[in-house]
Parts: sequence; C-alpha cells; structure tokens
Amino acid sequence: LIGVYKSSNDSIQELIVAYKLNFQDENGILLVLISGEREKEELVNRAKETWRKIARMGNEKGYGKLLIVSSATGSYPVLDAFLINSSLDECGVQRVWKIAFVNLDQASFPDVKFAEMIAVNRGFDLAVFDSEESARRWLMAS
Repeated sequence: LIGVYKSSNDSIQELIVAYKLNFQDENGILLVLISGEREKEELVNRAKETWRKIARMGNEKGYGKLLIVSSATGSYPVLDAFLINSSLDECGVQRVWKIAFVNLDQASFPDVKFAEMIAVNRGFDLAVFDSEESARRWLMAS
C-alpha cells in the first residue's frame, strides 16, 4: 500500500475530494482503487483533483502503466465528462502512459465509455472497460 487519501479534515483541498483512493504497486503497474459517490454539484472539481493525485503518484514513482478500478457510483453527465477529460494535461496525466480504466458502475458505463473517446482524441492512450480482467489483458498487450 503506497497511500490512501480520504476526505477527513476541514482543509479545502481535502473537502474537494470525496472519493477514497487506494494506491498499490502491482509489479510495476500503478493500481488505483476508487470508491465513493459522484456528486453532481462538485463532480468536475472532484474528478480533476482525483486525476491530479493519480498523476502525482504516477509521476513521482515513474509508472508507465496505470490500472484504475472505479466502483464510484452516480451520474456522469456528458458535459462533465468532456470538461474532465479535456483537462487531463493540466492535471498532470502523461500522454505516454497506458491507462486502463475499469468502471464497475454499469449505470454510468456508457457515459464513462464516451469519456474514453474524449481522452483518446486528445492523444491519451486510455481505454475504458467493464471488467478488470479485460483491462489487464489490454494493459499487458504491449
């Protein structure tokens, strides 16, 4: 276990992040487990802060492959998906990373899959999956 971040105090930065993040090294792959509820009012800010924390860990430890497994629930509106995934650069996400994103919330899967197109169109090597097994196969393919 590398680190766990959770909203637990009254600092502004910590209040923005409502998701629990669990970082693990898995044979040179950064495994990120995300849980929590997507709250419509702060979705964009919270998602960007989550990506900043993921990017910080990836950059600090020199990872090239990321496996992100999200059990976050709640809606993921198309406009928010566009705003979030159009700002991955400014969050510190690297285009050279290979990112497999597993979205376990089936209700939001089509919208998260749409976000994949936005990220890919901006030059990121990112794919969205509904199972960890298929994400791992894709991640290990190259």
